[in-house]
Amino acid sequence: FLSHMSHDIRTPMNAIVGMTDIAKSHLNEPDKILDCLNKITLSGQHLLGLINDVLDMSKIENGNISISNMPLSLPELLTNVVTITQPNIKARNQKFAVRLHDLRHERYCSDALRLRQILINLLSNASKFTPAGGSITLDYEVDEKKQCMLFSVTDTGTGIPEDKQELVFQRFEKLNEFVQGTGLGLAICKLTIQYMGGDIWIDKNYKNGARFIFSHPIKKQESTEK
Repeated sequence: FLSHMSHDIRTPMNAIVGMTDIAKSHLNEPDKILDCLNKITLSGQHLLGLINDVLDMSKIENGNISISNMPLSLPELLTNVVTITQPNIKARNQKFAVRLHDLRHERYCSDALRLRQILINLLSNASKFTPAGGSITLDYEVDEKKQCMLFSVTDTGTGIPEDKQELVFQRFEKLNEFVQGTGLGLAICKLTIQYMGGDIWIDKNYKNGARFIFSHPIKKQESTEK
């Protein structure tokens, strides 16, 4: 565990210490101090993300994860996900498309926090491996026959070799060591989705990048009308 985590934690910590020293040596230059503070903030947020990943994985492995089953509006949740992720995707000069299908105005039951976390993780992951000018698509549909919702995140990035597609869901697995992260994100997604009664996989037929698909059982809100 320490072997995997030491490098990932050391990188943002070095940035925080280094930027603090630079700021202290430029006390009479407000613009320089502000630039250092912005970089310290980004490094701090990255470090917090690493710690949260470790804590989430620990909870899941110990069976301490709790999954709620509350009514939610899926279009509203997806709009919220887009609001959170779109600025970062646009900053990387990537195109972002969202396909919203008609849900017949039905409300479904799920854990909105966990579902949002999974989608944001997949979109952030897609953005990391998609070059400027590429595109990322968030899509979902309802499979009434199988009584499940299918979500997908598609990118036009570097793709994942077929012999590595199962490995990416394992803990600490990173196909690119130069990309920030613990290698826990997809493992957390998979375990969380399975706790919610679904599954996640990579579309082997998509060859223009990577497409992650996950299923979620349909749990409709029961009517309280008599």
